[in-house]
Amino acid sequence: MEAVIFDMDGVLIDSHSVALHLLCDTANSYGCNLTPEEIHSWGSLSSRQFWTKVKEEHQLPQEVHELIKSYNVDQEIIKYEEIGLIPGVKDLLKAIKESGIKTALATSASKKRMQAVIEMFGLSSYFDQCVCDNEVNQSKPDPEIFLLAANKLKVSPQLCVVIEDSRNGLLSAKAAGMICIAYKGLIHVKEDMTGADMEITSFMQIQIDDFRKWFKEPGKR
Repeated sequence: MEAVIFDMDGVLIDSHSVALHLLCDTANSYGCNLTPEEIHSWGSLSSRQFWTKVKEEHQLPQEVHELIKSYNVDQEIIKYEEIGLIPGVKDLLKAIKESGIKTALATSASKKRMQAVIEMFGLSSYFDQCVCDNEVNQSKPDPEIFLLAANKLKVSPQLCVVIEDSRNGLLSAKAAGMICIAYKGLIHVKEDMTGADMEITSFMQIQIDDFRKWFKEPGKR
């Protein structure tokens, strides 16, 4: 194993709890009459996927890129400082870096949100590479974003471990040929993570040796 790739939303930061009502308010400004509960039932979607779904289901005349721009991302970012990073994730990142394993961030978030999180919480030194939704043509569950991260790291996809909290992220990681750890520490995130190689509810449950063991066992990479 040569690299660990982290998702951002729901893994580094509980942005789901912040974005849900803001997305609902923005969509409803176009007369959609959505509820936070309905949006929550859609699962984890990229911004493109979310607004494409809203546009199609409510027959909005605006283009998807216009709808994306109408969302007040600055209002969401302001709230990040209040909620902080998910407990234990920065310590895990530090331990991985100290062990000499490469790291990347691969998120369906926009570049603006990704950079805001990295800068706000001093994470730039913990990631060798960062990839966001702006850099790929296809969102998760397509494997493009994880394959791009592995390519930037100059590591074979088969030697990467991904930490994800969503079904789409899990499917993306497995389609890329990577090991996937499912983080299920947020009680309001109820994604089907069947097929993950390991499930955790706290980052304190995982050690560096847990990453390496999959590549030492028979039948593993």
